[in-house]
Amino acid sequence: MSNYSRAYSDQALKSKLGSLGALKDLIDAAKRIHALMRDPATPIWVKGVCIAALGYLILPTDVVSDFIPVLGHGDDLAMLTAALSAIASHWQENRPAVASEE
Repeated sequence: MSNYSRAYSDQALKSKLGSLGALKDLIDAAKRIHALMRDPATPIWVKGVCIAALGYLILPTDVVSDFIPVLGHGDDLAMLTAALSAIASHWQENRPAVASEE
């Protein structure tokens, strides 16, 4: 993932999300990861995972090129989903309980 971290920037993310159109699940996952990355309470290691996952989304030449219809964004959604799962499974164990998180 570290190779993809260099591709991340707020502007590149906004540009990428704007080009995705109706891919709601992908956009929602990217927004969740972006919000988590921007939260000051988020641990550094989680922010690193977030930046790498968003960098993967932004680069059009990842494992399956974004130019391939449907499949091109399928791997991006899989990466974001995997990042969210990895973050949740490790971070939730060490976080204090909060009454409401939305």
